[in-house]
Amino acid sequence: MADITVVVPVRDDLRITRCLRSFDCDGARPLVVLNDATEPVRRAVAQAGVDTLDLPDAGGPAACERGIEAAGTHHVLMMDSDCVFLPGTLAAFKGAAGSADLVRGVTLFRHHTSSERLVSKVRARHTNSPHMVFKVPLLIDRRIRDRIGGYVFDDRLAWTEDFDLTVRAKKAGLGVRRLRDAVVLHDALSIRRDLVSSFRYGQGHRQGVSLHLEGYRPVSRLGALRGLMPTAKRYGFRDALYGLVSNISFAAGYARATAGVEEHHPQSQKEARE
Repeated sequence: MADITVVVPVRDDLRITRCLRSFDCDGARPLVVLNDATEPVRRAVAQAGVDTLDLPDAGGPAACERGIEAAGTHHVLMMDSDCVFLPGTLAAFKGAAGSADLVRGVTLFRHHTSSERLVSKVRARHTNSPHMVFKVPLLIDRRIRDRIGGYVFDDRLAWTEDFDLTVRAKKAGLGVRRLRDAVVLHDALSIRRDLVSSFRYGQGHRQGVSLHLEGYRPVSRLGALRGLMPTAKRYGFRDALYGLVSNISFAAGYARATAGVEEHHPQSQKEARE
């Protein structure tokens, strides 16, 4: 079966060493993308003795895209430095190479407290949604790029490159396979950290709207209420309430980014209103 390249971008996260220790398949070759990496991270990766790609400027989607381009195999698996592979996951992905354009695994979240457990439940439900193609863990056939605009991840975006890929993959009719026995474990997330991420996703969504990318629509604070009652009926009031708070944080990030655009282009905004 074909070998796969596992692309792991990293900047300042020393958990990269733990991630690399979870590799348990000879046919899965790690490629660590040093994304304007700190010296401690550089030393840790050097000690691991894995292949690296050095980028001078930080940028998540760009690091992913450059890693995909540099991979020496047709099939590339995306991974994050704050995650580990459960035993057998890499072998499952290797065995699935060639079975679909995109092969999506499962992400689970550690939790140690009741609040982390709440975040874990909501995040896992969203991250593993059958309607989305999130990039970790995601096995990509590099040859799909010609069918989706010549690239996998748009390096103009930050935080919502997965959503953009999902939209373009659906439009191109790409085959997506769900691999339920391929699991990565993400570190626990506090409520504060998770809401900061939601805020940044809102900022990233505003980038997509500004770029007039397909699938991106303006966001309103009122829209944060959408789905509250159905979620409460299906998963309970606590989950629904946290989802609402997360949506409000997303909308706040979108509003902040919108205000920044108006500050930089005051005349064009005035003309637009007129």
